Amino acid sequence: MKKSSRTFLRFAACNILVSSLTAWGLPALAQQDLQQRVNSIESVEQVKQELRQLFEWRDQCGTGSCFNSSSTGICETVAALDVRVNGQIVGGMISDDPGLPISEEDLDLMRLIFEQCKPTNYQYWNWPMMLHVWYVPSEEVDNEIKNRLGLFLR
Repeated sequence: MKKSSRTFLRFAACNILVSSLTAWGLPALAQQDLQQRVNSIESVEQVKQELRQLFEWRDQCGTGSCFNSSSTGICETVAALDVRVNGQIVGGMISDDPGLPISEEDLDLMRLIFEQCKPTNYQYWNWPMMLHVWYVPSEEVDNEIKNRLGLFLR
């Protein structure tokens, strides 16, 4: 991956978390909530369980705000994990501290998920001044990710 692409993805990863909180009218709390969200992650397995739940919600709702929130939540969750594993997912280390341990298999999965996160200003509430990032994979990649998370394919 080119350095400019990694830089954009790192910028997007941080802004995903803040923009979601800001979109709900909470800009003053966004930084505090962002730190709390990151600090709440205790393990990669916890994140994988959260992702399983988000994928199930996304598949059940199909369209509208539920779909948008779930799609954004997938990207937010991986972005928060990226902070806890010291930037190993998006690329480029943040510090010398390795952070949470993550296996190569899980690292590869999280990178694959985050590569499906694309910027958009469309959301259910359609605020053009707000850039969001949401999960928009091909059906094939989506099924591969779900399979690797242990979800049953439908």
